Amino acid sequence: MGKSGYVVRRLLRTIPIVIGVTLVTFLILHFTPGDPVRIMLGPYATQENIAILKEQYGLDHPLHIQYITWLGNILQGEFGTSIRYNRPVLELVQDRVGITLMLTLSGLFISVTLGSVLGIFAALRQNSWLDYLCTFQAMFWISIPGFWLAIIFLYIFGLQLRWVPIGGLTGFSSVILPALVIGLQEEAWFARPMRAEMLGVLNEGYISAARAKGVKYIRVVGIHALRNVMIPMITMLALRLPWVIAGSVVVEVVFAWGGMGSLLVNSVLARDFPVVQGILLIIAITVVLANLLADLVYSLIDPRIRVEGGKK
Repeated sequence: MGKSGYVVRRLLRTIPIVIGVTLVTFLILHFTPGDPVRIMLGPYATQENIAILKEQYGLDHPLHIQYITWLGNILQGEFGTSIRYNRPVLELVQDRVGITLMLTLSGLFISVTLGSVLGIFAALRQNSWLDYLCTFQAMFWISIPGFWLAIIFLYIFGLQLRWVPIGGLTGFSSVILPALVIGLQEEAWFARPMRAEMLGVLNEGYISAARAKGVKYIRVVGIHALRNVMIPMITMLALRLPWVIAGSVVVEVVFAWGGMGSLLVNSVLARDFPVVQGILLIIAITVVLANLLADLVYSLIDPRIRVEGGKK
């Protein structure tokens, strides 16, 4: 199967997943115990106000009609209006998505880079002190709760040493600690698979043949071995993306960033369900698209995936 056929097939498989994501996101409002409109308006809301809001959001219609209407609005870029801010949900998200995207990408860059480098070093020095040190640090960072690590870093580097701002987004220096917290928390998920995959590849016959032909060891590792461990790492990157986004929500709150994470937490506390639905839907679709992109990258790195996939 050619590239175009493989891409079309993967896109078609994504459609039911996206539909399922929209359905679950929509039902969040109705999974809430009690009357969601009364929860949004508070305990002192009058029946008249409740009736007006139900009519405004179409909650007086049957559930399937509500879903079809809501989905139609989403396809037109209409995510509803925030009850708390009285602004379109999409505008609120657009004001904050850049901040969250910067934090998420910075954390991913640190985690992938640091995890890959440490994993490679651990594999090349198997059973040495360097291998044990890399394994220990990976287990150490992965065992610490993200919010606790953020608070400790904030106290040491922000309050005591005063190297970085203690809160808010004021410049490049304010990005270092939040991104480092996410990066250290996530790099263990890349270091351990990288070590395992690199050890397996280094024991393959073609690696021994390349070394027997006189190819420099650094070239064998950097070109022959590294290319074959990229697919598992891309898989791990796609799998960890939801956790990175979830971690950025906690980090944003601790470091007082005004991103989507802070908006989501505040909206949950304020029972602003249109904003909660909109943010969760955007995050979920982002994860689905990231997994789709990972599949497409697989096919570029290893064309055998397209061929094998087409035979199934």
